[in-house]
Amino acid sequence: MKDYRHIYIIDKKMKIKFNYLTKILSILIMCIGFNDIAQCQDTIQSKVIELPQECKLVLDTNIDLNDPLSIDIINGIRNIIPRLQSLIPIDSIAIELAISSTNVLPLFGLGGRTNMDDFGITIEYYFDPENPNFNLELLINGLVHECHHASRLGLPGWPLTLLELMVREGLADHFMVEVTNCEQPEWSRALSEEEIKEYMILVKPVLRIEHESWNTEFNEKYFFPWMFGRDGDNQIPYWTGYSIGWKIVENYLKDHTEASASSLVFTTAEEIASSTPELIVDNKK
Repeated sequence: MKDYRHIYIIDKKMKIKFNYLTKILSILIMCIGFNDIAQCQDTIQSKVIELPQECKLVLDTNIDLNDPLSIDIINGIRNIIPRLQSLIPIDSIAIELAISSTNVLPLFGLGGRTNMDDFGITIEYYFDPENPNFNLELLINGLVHECHHASRLGLPGWPLTLLELMVREGLADHFMVEVTNCEQPEWSRALSEEEIKEYMILVKPVLRIEHESWNTEFNEKYFFPWMFGRDGDNQIPYWTGYSIGWKIVENYLKDHTEASASSLVFTTAEEIASSTPELIVDNKK
């Protein structure tokens, strides 16, 4: 198992960048294979609720089991998990739920990530009930997204490439819509059709580079710019990678009407990208 740990060395010049990256790491949909990126301020304790197929919901001690919102959240998770398990493999996954005002994205009042290590797969999920943008529907939708990540991570050997990461996000977003019938999430429609084509062409030369580890160089040179944007002369719009990922999956689903995001959970990114002309490699035409 590859070790995705990395440490940011911060000086005064990097302080602004660090604050930006900290917010990005909290974003609801950027939850793929980050192990020990940061020590969270909220330590998730040991209120455990058993879920089907050896999954479990681990609640922070700050969550009051008698609070009406907590009851609704727990019931919502209990109700959605069996439905997800009927669509994709979700076994022996721990969902760690905590109240936090620091590990969430203010835009949603939610934050999370999906980790995989030698002990298994864990979804860390945070919510801030005091945030004016928080609501139960977003929380459940986000958990559906994370569970698709958790299922896909259960199959070892995925290459660490931008293509895989973009497709992984696109699949999770399409799965969220498939299950909940919600609208296409805003982060996956941040670019126009023309912009998506433009940035597909720009990212294509680096899209299939396979990286040995999830380190600072990979984050700063590839992952953060293409997924979360970059200012300056070579500007990349915010959420570009999510919009491209959605489009790649959308193109494949249009060509394969029998397929769905749930049925594609273990399909390679290369296969899914085969329906996107802008990304086809010359020798595969």
